[in-house]
Amino acid sequence: MREIDRTKDLKRFYLDWQALNHVYEQYARDNGLTYVSLFMLQLIDDGTTQKELCDTLYFPKQTINKTIQSFCRKGYIVLKNNNVDKRYKLIYLTEKGKDFQDKVIPAIQKAETESFDSLSEEEQKTLADLWEKYTSICIRKINGD
Repeated sequence: MREIDRTKDLKRFYLDWQALNHVYEQYARDNGLTYVSLFMLQLIDDGTTQKELCDTLYFPKQTINKTIQSFCRKGYIVLKNNNVDKRYKLIYLTEKGKDFQDKVIPAIQKAETESFDSLSEEEQKTLADLWEKYTSICIRKINGD
């Protein structure tokens, strides 16, 4: 396997990021979900649209749509007409979907909240500020700016 040349700290950062993503993927699989569907399930509430999910998660429209169709087949959601913008259906959780969401999502939210809360307020702000800065610069560099 080809080793990517990174500084020691960048390598640490990258490997930790990958480890956390792996835990999310495994948690999703353990609950009969994909990585994408886990994050979608966290966000869906009554009246969510596919566009909102795409804009929030940065996953392709086709990927979001495929997961929406899967959730429909499983009986987790129903789609209703949107009187405000007819281009986008509104997503509503069914009782089965709410029960499933209530079973799967609280553990993730608790872990994330407790992890963040274990940092001091200054550390929380620093982490969020640095992550935002790093992400912004990295996106610009990858896009050639």
